Amino acid sequence: MDASADVSAALQPSANASSSEIASQLSAAAIDADEGMVKHMLTTLLSCQLRRSGEPLPSQLGVLLHLFLTLRSMALSDDLTDLYNRRGFLRAGNRLLSAASRDKHGALLFYIDVDDLKSINDTAGHAAGDSLLIRTAQVLRSVFRDTDVIGRLSGDEFAALAAVTDAGACDLIVRRLQAAIAADNLSRAEPSLSLSVGFAQFNPRQPSSISDLLRKADLVMYEDKLAKLVRPDRNLSTVLHG
Repeated sequence: MDASADVSAALQPSANASSSEIASQLSAAAIDADEGMVKHMLTTLLSCQLRRSGEPLPSQLGVLLHLFLTLRSMALSDDLTDLYNRRGFLRAGNRLLSAASRDKHGALLFYIDVDDLKSINDTAGHAAGDSLLIRTAQVLRSVFRDTDVIGRLSGDEFAALAAVTDAGACDLIVRRLQAAIAADNLSRAEPSLSLSVGFAQFNPRQPSSISDLLRKADLVMYEDKLAKLVRPDRNLSTVLHG
């Protein structure tokens, strides 16, 4: 029996399944199930208790599929920035690394920390801090492609994972990130956005897990943050060239 059949069998409702029981099953499936399998599962579910309403099956299926997609988005997305949350980033990032490994392409993982977020929250209020987080998400979206994976991992920490084939891709991305931060700051009278950045490279000939890449990039990011205490004029290009 294949994986879809296993999941579908596990989610078979009884003939007397209530709508709340079905909703609970859908919630559990929302994180891991793919859309094709869920459509099959929902068709099976609708053959039971919900069919007694007399509502056409396609209409019921559409409503419940929308529910599933909403639940999945809630499970994998960050409410404030609408980027992936940690769970979503790890899932999407693992898929990207699997494809990179299969196609023998490199990848770059960037670990990004918003500087001085706590002090801004304390002095200007949490609304100002939230604004910095939203601005960070906007900057990252402007720098990375739709095919890249961007997430907010925790309060002030973000990550971006990009498949690359060009040896100079890291320099290019860092320059674009530096320019995007400068442009954002010039357009606003709010507190300046400052980011500490670290990166790690994925080698398809010696694959690393996404957890290993995050750990390596986090260490480089922390070194960048500490170095700013000694050299306040330090910018993102220094992350690459020391």
